[in-house]
Amino acid sequence: MVSVPNPVLKAVFFLHLFLSVWPLLEFWAPSAYLYYNLLFLLMLLWGIHHKESEEPIFMALVINIASILLDIIVLALRFPPTFTFCAGMCIFNLILRPVTSIYLLRLFNERGGRYADLGIPSFAGVGAVGGTRGQYDDIDQPTTQSVPKTGIDTGSPGHGFAGDGTGLPPPYGHGYSQP
Repeated sequence: MVSVPNPVLKAVFFLHLFLSVWPLLEFWAPSAYLYYNLLFLLMLLWGIHHKESEEPIFMALVINIASILLDIIVLALRFPPTFTFCAGMCIFNLILRPVTSIYLLRLFNERGGRYADLGIPSFAGVGAVGGTRGQYDDIDQPTTQSVPKTGIDTGSPGHGFAGDGTGLPPPYGHGYSQP
């Protein structure tokens, strides 16, 4: 049996390919409909080709979310009275786009993208897998580092320190004691 890598992403590509081509069978949709759907399909192809990169998936996600609004505008302004099959396929494509967006968001996270950094909130468990940012380190404030106490005497005269028990070096002009 042949194993197809990325079968769901390829199914998304072919489904949106057919649902983008069928509305263009007649000349009711503006040419912008062709262009933004073509850009979306190219981003999906790029994501299929680069299996580890999250960038094409994020670009496809952004274009797909923008396409939801653009499809609504196209249908509101140019709904045809006679080409109902073409308009029906456009409506079906519009209904499928939010499901595709959720899948692309999950795939973006699986490929190493962090949508928590983008300010996208968790929706119905979609964002539950993503990581959070680490603790903020203020580099303007000096940090105190605790050093554990050891049994080693570092203030002994053998190390060049004064033997008076203060642990300080001798005053200037006095010679250091050698072991």
